Amino acid sequence: MQNLPWKKIAITVVAISIIASGIFYFTESRGKKVSDNFINPAFSAYITSYTAGVISSGSGIRVILAIDAVDSSFIGRESSVSLFSFSPSLKGKTLWLDKRTIEFIPDTRMSSGQIYEATFQLSKLVTVAKELREFPFSFQVMPQNFELSIDNVKPYVKTELSRQRIEGALNTADFADDKTVESMLLARQNDKDLKVTWTHTAEGKQHMFIVEDVVRKESAGKVTISVDGKNLGVPSQDKKEVDIPALGDFKIVNTKVVQNPNQYVVLQFSDPLKEKQELRGLISIEEDRALTLEFEIHDNEIWVYPPVRQSGSKTIYVEEGVRNINDYRMKVASSTSITFEQLNPAARFVGNGTILPSTDG
Repeated sequence: MQNLPWKKIAITVVAISIIASGIFYFTESRGKKVSDNFINPAFSAYITSYTAGVISSGSGIRVILAIDAVDSSFIGRESSVSLFSFSPSLKGKTLWLDKRTIEFIPDTRMSSGQIYEATFQLSKLVTVAKELREFPFSFQVMPQNFELSIDNVKPYVKTELSRQRIEGALNTADFADDKTVESMLLARQNDKDLKVTWTHTAEGKQHMFIVEDVVRKESAGKVTISVDGKNLGVPSQDKKEVDIPALGDFKIVNTKVVQNPNQYVVLQFSDPLKEKQELRGLISIEEDRALTLEFEIHDNEIWVYPPVRQSGSKTIYVEEGVRNINDYRMKVASSTSITFEQLNPAARFVGNGTILPSTDG
């Protein structure tokens, strides 16, 4: 019923999905061990689904009934009776979303990583047996964490290579306040703090940044980007050193594979590239050097498209002769190992929550 956290964040987020089961377990949360909860299958005659598993700190807690409990005049209104209780305690309001769906909306965001034990007062809505008066269920708030990634290093103006910028992202497992995220990151070059500008998405999980006014000199240098999770309540840190090539050092600086929606290889160069140049014969992929590849040039990147989807580890070769924006030829050939993922068939539910089984399973 709640939106599940995303996808990728490789940052220690445990996603617990509880489907088609009346018994579920939580292990550890902040040092507290939660006892096993048995859900009486008899509740399925009155409750069809409810919030469970791991949810966002800003989510509402819903229960969907098997039958209409109120008439249409109650929809969108706050409940006049107290139907939810929580441990630890939560303050908020309870709204009817439709004749069968009721949602508790907390006044403030719930605590990261916390397991909540909830009780729904079913007997205040329908007549039930004594043992079904209170419906107990549990859910956990997603543990917060972060991941730092560097996407590209490029000049502001293609022909002025001495003034560069670094593009990157600081992704969080759950919603994070914009100012809190901005306070976590520091960029330095030659013991000087660099200005960082930000763009934040509405859901508060993706935070894109640009490190401004990076200086590219005659000799190679580095920019250190460090992140401290303390202000986010995360007891961890991360640091990346971004290489800034010397002026005149035209080379490949990074290679990555994009899997979806189309599969292609991104070759990032130290300089912007000449837009109109013949790349066939200069770039090839292992095992079939005669494979017909398609190319697109985007600033300092070449996007390489194989004719068919690839899988497994391969080597991509870039020969001498690729030209930068000033028509300067790359003088040293390069080869890099890349990995193409084999995408497996996948299915997903449109919503999420827990479905109560019937008594016969």
